[in-house]
Amino acid sequence: MSIELTCLGGAAAWPNPGQGCSSFLVRSDQTTILVDAGPNTLLELRKHVDFHALDAIVISHCHSDHILDLIPYRYGLVYGPDQSAQRIPVWLPPGGMTVLHNLAGALSGQGENTDGFWDSVFTLDEYDPVNNLAVGSMEISFARTAHLGLCYAMRIESADGTTLIYTADTGTIESVLDLARGSNILISEATMPEDHERPGSGSGHLKPSEAGALATEAGVDTLVLSHLWSERPDTEVLEAAGRSFGGKIVIAKPGLFVDA
Repeated sequence: MSIELTCLGGAAAWPNPGQGCSSFLVRSDQTTILVDAGPNTLLELRKHVDFHALDAIVISHCHSDHILDLIPYRYGLVYGPDQSAQRIPVWLPPGGMTVLHNLAGALSGQGENTDGFWDSVFTLDEYDPVNNLAVGSMEISFARTAHLGLCYAMRIESADGTTLIYTADTGTIESVLDLARGSNILISEATMPEDHERPGSGSGHLKPSEAGALATEAGVDTLVLSHLWSERPDTEVLEAAGRSFGGKIVIAKPGLFVDA
């Protein structure tokens, strides 16, 4: 009944060499959830699970580096050789339905119906961040982050109380700290360089040291650093985060497995 995390991609706004953008596979008991679907998600996802068989896809926010692989995902489900009658639930933040409808309008053609572009393979809905979302044996609660546009961090809890936090994109903000308190695994973005002049709350992103401070204040067990540029050495990122967090720290890489 524990939580198993598999990182599919941890790059920031564009893919790094050999690594796509934000995407994480979260499993507990018989439930499998895909959290975010940035570019190159499907490439890595298919190494680990049958992409027809997810219980849900949950999106933190609708920036391109967190949703774009919903497009090839849709084409794979529609035109792939293994057809499934089971549609996959896709849970979007408030306003996300409009974003995907606009994407469908830009992409549909040659007789495809814009209104049915997604609906043949996905069931789209918007979660209410005030309420918890139940997916199989797991429950997800949300907190608004400090980022451009509507973006929500997630606290995913298994039936036995094991918890995983995903900050999504955020600067420093009390709501994310409160959500993260006492969690087993914290996936925290760490986009900004340490010499960035604005504090995390002003940039909509965190520095590695701020991610470490968040982990310390929240009292988490394991810190997974994500949303990173390949131009920064991992050693530099780990050292900066380690100055403010004394627990286990790992870098999000495709195939990284963490359980709690």
